[in-house]
Amino acid sequence: MARLIEIRSGFHYVEGALAEFDPCHSSVRLSMPSFWAKKLGDKPPLMIIAHGGGGPGGAELEMVRRLNGEGVATLLFDAYELNGFRYKGTMRFVLGVTNESRQRMIFKATLGAYQWALTQSQIDTTRIYVNGLSNGGSVALNMAAVVDPKHVRMVFAEGAPSTGIGMPDEIKVPLKLIFGRLDNYGGKTADDWMFSRTDPCFLNRPSDLAAAGTALRCNPKANRDAATISTQAWGEGLASKGFPVSFWYYDDAAHGLLAGPLNRGMRVYGTGPTAMTRYGWTGASPDAANQFIKDIMTEIRGQ
Repeated sequence: MARLIEIRSGFHYVEGALAEFDPCHSSVRLSMPSFWAKKLGDKPPLMIIAHGGGGPGGAELEMVRRLNGEGVATLLFDAYELNGFRYKGTMRFVLGVTNESRQRMIFKATLGAYQWALTQSQIDTTRIYVNGLSNGGSVALNMAAVVDPKHVRMVFAEGAPSTGIGMPDEIKVPLKLIFGRLDNYGGKTADDWMFSRTDPCFLNRPSDLAAAGTALRCNPKANRDAATISTQAWGEGLASKGFPVSFWYYDDAAHGLLAGPLNRGMRVYGTGPTAMTRYGWTGASPDAANQFIKDIMTEIRGQ
């Protein structure tokens, strides 16, 4: 059973066996398109949503609302609650748990959600998509390496950090890497952009379920004090080898294009004398948020 282990005051990693995806869990929601939505076929396509580090929040719920209105079914769940953690109303998983711990839980839940979705008769199982924000973005880009192209058409990974479970050496389906130009979430300076950021390798830990990738060569035991590759450099490297990776950058946008208006706030990780203050700009202008959904729907309608 998964449990939190404190590394330093107010900051934790997760240890123990992770839970399987349970479609009957109270946090799992398969939402169908609204009655008024334009039909996209006899059965709707499905977007599986991998939530961010703080659990399913406003950005994820807004994605559900907008996509359902556009004729796309959505599958959203809470990987932390699936693992027995009661955290709602606290900042525990937003600011007090390592990236790799969060991503390992979200990845296992997302992989299980994908496998379950293949059995659902009410959606078009040949038109499945995966979306993720932040730590969910890292999960999404890892999903691009393990899904079957006969079922998954494309992956949309937004605001993915360079640390966690790493990034795969190969992908099987087209991948969009999505960033707000102002995304400095977790940065040490105002211009410490998420897409170009690197961090020490010891912050990585590979997932046993993920495809081979950067975390196997960059973790606490391998090249511990070296730097991770940035998400931008990783994506450009895969694209140069012929893999279907492309970038969407949005002006007037920070971390979480659907997280509400632009908020130039700060974040404090941990508590006491070891606490670390970091930049944490979130949200986007209405124009950027609307364009983001328009771009997603252009891809879905075009396939």
